[in-house]
Amino acid sequence: MQNATVAAIVYELLFEVYRKIDLDRTQGWLQSLPDENGTLHEAFYVEGSGRWEWPAGVLNQVGALKPLYEPNPPRWTTRLPGQSRIFFKPVVTLDECEAANFLKFETFDNYCVAMFAFEYLHSHFASRGGLVNLDIRSHRFLKAVASQDDIFLVEDDGEVRFDQARFNTKVMTRWDELEVRRIHPKSGA
Repeated sequence: MQNATVAAIVYELLFEVYRKIDLDRTQGWLQSLPDENGTLHEAFYVEGSGRWEWPAGVLNQVGALKPLYEPNPPRWTTRLPGQSRIFFKPVVTLDECEAANFLKFETFDNYCVAMFAFEYLHSHFASRGGLVNLDIRSHRFLKAVASQDDIFLVEDDGEVRFDQARFNTKVMTRWDELEVRRIHPKSGA
């Protein structure tokens, strides 16, 4: 069994967060919200959608994202003023993430949680036949994730395919057994 590292998957998730922030900025959807000290930051918005909630959860659990605060949530929501569950700010750059030491998170259970989040997000950008669109992946994806993990098939022509059956056997089998589906540091770390 070959697995990409949790660190490599975390980098890809953070890459997607920055990509979404850039897209929201260009489309005029980006909001700024305060942190715990009242300082405004550009907010990554999960859109109330699992495809972004799972990656945000993973990144928050490893310390790469931090929740912002909603002093005045819209009245039509059930959200209360205070720490947000849907607006976050990155607290590391991609360069810092690449250099960070995530060894305390390198367990198979954490890999399964991180890969579940990646697959959930990936499935919304997938092409026919499981083809991975390398044009929207980071410069590290092919070397750090696809070529290291047997969920991905790197073909002779350079195309990469996501093997859904292998993902189900490897990740979802363990996922179904997990009582707590979140990233945890190793015991004693």
